[in-house]
Amino acid sequence: MPVAMKDDRPGQPSTQSELAMRTQDTEATEQEPTVASLACHRKSPRPCINQTLVDELAVIRQWRFLQFGSASFAETLLVDGKTDKFLHLPHDETNSIGYATAVSVIIGTPFLIETAEQAKKLPKIGDKIVVKIAEFLEKGYIQESRDILKMEKFRVLSLLSSVHGIGWKAANDLYNEGARTLDDLRELLPHRPSTLSYIKYLGDLSEKIPREEVESIVKWIKHQLDKIQPGARLEACGGYRRGKTHSNDVDIIITWPHQDGLVPNDGVLYHTMAGSERTVKDNRPAERLDALDKALVIFRLPAEANKRSKDKFRRVDLIVTRWPDFGCAVVGPLCSPLRSNRNMKFDSGGIRERDTDRPIEALTEQDVFRVLQLPYIDPKLRNADP
Repeated sequence: MPVAMKDDRPGQPSTQSELAMRTQDTEATEQEPTVASLACHRKSPRPCINQTLVDELAVIRQWRFLQFGSASFAETLLVDGKTDKFLHLPHDETNSIGYATAVSVIIGTPFLIETAEQAKKLPKIGDKIVVKIAEFLEKGYIQESRDILKMEKFRVLSLLSSVHGIGWKAANDLYNEGARTLDDLRELLPHRPSTLSYIKYLGDLSEKIPREEVESIVKWIKHQLDKIQPGARLEACGGYRRGKTHSNDVDIIITWPHQDGLVPNDGVLYHTMAGSERTVKDNRPAERLDALDKALVIFRLPAEANKRSKDKFRRVDLIVTRWPDFGCAVVGPLCSPLRSNRNMKFDSGGIRERDTDRPIEALTEQDVFRVLQLPYIDPKLRNADP
């Protein structure tokens, strides 16, 4: 009877159990990388490897926000437009933040999601969303997303909430009052000149803004600022800085290296408003580190003979920050979930020690990441929002 000989060659398993252990080790090394819970730890490219799935879930996410804003509580009270009764809706039907967080996690997932089991292992992905992902993997689409896109209310709320000054609650109230078009909006809001002014330019304001136009706007504003007080530093942020080919609006951070950056009431922002609708509030006290001066304006970009035959009206957000906090203003809220973990107060206006309230300077984005003990993430990999 032949006797099984032990294989003593280097690297060969000597027993069945050793072979099984090696197989498990191999499978472990081939597992998908761990996905971090916080967006500030994830690289979020645009487009991402799961972009088709993201696009499907983003429709449901948008529908939740249009109906309930940023609601994330167990029950939401919704006023019925036809009666005065309150409707108690379950958490999974109102949880806008839950969908937003889940979509953000999927954007930051560095591998293709091919099974529901993979989705279950991701942070912030609940059972309800796993069901939607499983449906997508089976059909190539999510039926709820298709149904939402066909709904009149979805279309109307999207239109109404695109008007500056009309949030999700006002949009729902206006819908319940019968608003279906911009003409209806004009009739229902005759005493809100800022809203009516926005509607006047809505054609231009609804257009996507190409990168070269963003750069032209920044250049023009820089030129005007230098006429008044030279040395301003400007940074176009938002989608432009994250590498998008087109933006919905233009966010510009402004500072001066030689002073606090806050503008007096009769200062620079007033003089740069020529051709614009000015909606700037009174300046906040300079000692408040999280107070950023903001002017949310309708900006008239003058015509250019070789590029634009007529003036263009764009939504531009001008944000003035102190020089020591320029990096925080540029980074924005990306790292805010870490503020309590690092014993710091952090927002776009700066970083402070929680116990002493002492400000911590962060002149650059790299400074912000260093102070918060985070690996630096390039702006083009910060597209956590679809």
